[in-house]
Amino acid sequence: MAFFDEYWRRNALKFNLGEAIGAIGDLITVFPVVIAVAALTELTLAHLLLGFGVFQIVLGLYYGLPVSVEPMKALAALVIAGTLTASELAIAGLLAGVVLLVVGGTDTLGRIKQYVGQPVIRGVQLGVGLILFETGVQLSLDGIWLALLSVGVAAVVIVAGYRKASSSYSVSASATQ
Repeated sequence: MAFFDEYWRRNALKFNLGEAIGAIGDLITVFPVVIAVAALTELTLAHLLLGFGVFQIVLGLYYGLPVSVEPMKALAALVIAGTLTASELAIAGLLAGVVLLVVGGTDTLGRIKQYVGQPVIRGVQLGVGLILFETGVQLSLDGIWLALLSVGVAAVVIVAGYRKASSSYSVSASATQ
């Protein structure tokens, strides 16, 4: 019993505004990927969301902080691109989980880190991004007007966000002078 008391004291969960904003940011990142996988495969949205939810809750409780979903997003990108089937995704997810448990439990990542540099990591991220981009272009060719509308909405949001950030910076800079 003392072990659990010590564990919960060290890993106390915080529920504040910063945590809520981070959760919304994670949701905004993950939700479109999950919807795309559900739309393009025989997997149901309910099962995918349940899997992501269980993953986040269990690891959040164990580590006391949210855990990145990058491995799952990379696998989902391969499903969206059509290079993995739903059953291959399930197997890859289980294998990735086992690998992450072993790597995390044996501090292998600390040893690998000295041999694998940031350019390799960025290269993998770029590769997954390019696969998603190519798939997005191929899918948008079927509905070109919807694709153009989506690009327009994204451009407006980016410009509006940039202007708001720029005006906030100029207001705070002038206030300090």
